[in-house]
Amino acid sequence: MYVKNKVFKRCPRCDNKYLQNATKCEECGLIFSRLEFATNTAAKNMIKKGDRSYILYTSSLPKDVSQTKLLVYTLILGLVGAHYYYTGKYVKGALMSLAMLYALFCVIFNSYIVDYLTFLYIPIGVAVLAWIVSSIYVICKKFKVPVYIETTESGGFKV
Repeated sequence: MYVKNKVFKRCPRCDNKYLQNATKCEECGLIFSRLEFATNTAAKNMIKKGDRSYILYTSSLPKDVSQTKLLVYTLILGLVGAHYYYTGKYVKGALMSLAMLYALFCVIFNSYIVDYLTFLYIPIGVAVLAWIVSSIYVICKKFKVPVYIETTESGGFKV
């Protein structure tokens, strides 16, 4: 059986293909060794401030994001968006939470309007589908997490 070796990777900044042993992206100039200093905590702080200019989305988890916690949050509390809140994707988490609140509203009040207008269940189906897809991504280690590389004012790395 022929197994194709994975020779290329993709740059988290520009999504350009590069050789696996390359040290720098030819397209955008990102030095891949800097990704070792990337943190999700700093990315969450930058997102809260509204500055998304230097945030990268990568599927290789930084040191401050646990694969086990991410998997547990996704499988157990994923329908309310806990895994999105954990990684700093607050808008997606809020949309998942709203969809589940809407589902709870539909179950508790089970109004005749919702029975006649079955298309009102579409947000619930979309949220469940998003939960299934993100669960598969987390299990396959393809879930993208926002990261930020902290630097000092002089351009050096914070250690």
